[in-house]
Formats: sequence, structure tokens, C-alpha cells
Amino acid sequence: MPIQTSYNAEYTFTEKGKLKNKLIAAQIDQYQGEKDYIEANNGFTMIFFDSLQQEEAKLTALHGTYSSTEKKLVAWEKVELYNKDGERLETEELIYKQDSAKIYTDKYVTISLANGSVIHGKGLVSNDSFTKYRIIKPSGELYLDDKKQ
Repeated sequence: MPIQTSYNAEYTFTEKGKLKNKLIAAQIDQYQGEKDYIEANNGFTMIFFDSLQQEEAKLTALHGTYSSTEKKLVAWEKVELYNKDGERLETEELIYKQDSAKIYTDKYVTISLANGSVIHGKGLVSNDSFTKYRIIKPSGELYLDDKKQ
């Protein structure tokens, strides 16, 4: 049983007084025990901020858990990750490790690029702003913009 339940909740995470992340959720349950964690249900959004406290990326999913001891967020079911360049990642599970600022999954992913290209694959490793990423087993068509070369 949760020790606390919050509805329409908003949590902010800071480091040395600077805003790093914001969690907005329809329902958050807080658990204590061997492993303390919070669980978001019925949809949530995690916003990632850069060093200037500007929005850098946004993660949405139906469910997620965050372990403060492991500094790890696991999001699942209808997971979407957006970056400031207008790219969108879709998958069924995504893991964010706060200590290493890495996001990863071993599930199938679809990335929609700003130029309209769509990349598919299995597995992904990314920085927490989703601006530098690698698909482990990519597939699909990729259209390159000659103007950016």
C-alpha cells in the first residue's frame, strides 16, 4: 500500500538549486520499504531542463516508477520522448538514469524526425536531452537534407 497518494501532482527535482526535472502526473503513489519509490499512473509528463533552466526534452507515458536510491525512472505504455529539435521517439518502455544522464531501451522504437523521415529499430541509447542518440538495430528509410551538410 502507498504511504501517500497525490492527484494532479507536480514535483520538481533540483540540483545545487537549479531546476533539472519536473514531474507532472494525474496520480502519484509514494512507497516506502526496502526500496523507496514513487509510481505515476493514469498518465504523466517528465520535463528535462538544461543548465539555463530552459526546457530541453519532454517524456510522456501512461505509467512510470522513480527510485530515488537508484536515481532511475522507468516509463512504460505509450511512451513518447520529444526533443527541442522537434524529433519524437515512440516506444513501450524507456529507462532514464539520472546519475549518467542516459536514456535507453531494448524495446522497438520509432523516431519521427523534423524533416518527415521516420526511423524504426530495436533498442536505443540517448543523452537525457534526446539530441544525441543511437538506435541499436536500425531499420527504415532516412532522407538527408543536403542543406545541412
